[in-house]
Amino acid sequence: MLSIKLHRQKPGLCGPACLKMALEFFSAKGRPAFGGGKSEAELTRLAKGTKNKGTNAADLLGVARSLGFDGFIKDSAEIKDIKKFVVNNKIPVIVDWFSRDDGHYSVVVDVDNKNIFLADPETAKIKKIDLKTFKRVWFDFPGDFLKTKNEIIIRRMIVIWPTNFLSP
Repeated sequence: MLSIKLHRQKPGLCGPACLKMALEFFSAKGRPAFGGGKSEAELTRLAKGTKNKGTNAADLLGVARSLGFDGFIKDSAEIKDIKKFVVNNKIPVIVDWFSRDDGHYSVVVDVDNKNIFLADPETAKIKKIDLKTFKRVWFDFPGDFLKTKNEIIIRRMIVIWPTNFLSP
């Protein structure tokens, strides 16, 4: 399991909270700090996040890149994609999933054959979810309700790493 400093989000700001955890993960591992010292409020401002509408994944990635990171967003990802980064390369992965009645970002810190382990900014705790359940809720959509089937975001993951880190 990746050792990550848990951070409790402000209401509606799970995206910047997850970005903060991912940035601080690399700082804690003796890698260049880059944006590790940024507050959630500052990351929210930079990513144009709001507590009512949340934060766009592309804006989170843009902030990471502006702070000296590289990365990508992948839709229609598979559990094996998460394992490649988290288990094999020791790189945390941010996932966009549906928690209760809204989209939610969390940071994957481990995956085994039965469960996925998320650093959840809503509770500032590690959440263990069986893979079957996680696969059912690994989606999101913009806004308060789904207007068309084309708006659904399926199995999104965001991966960032310092530019001086070996590319995964």
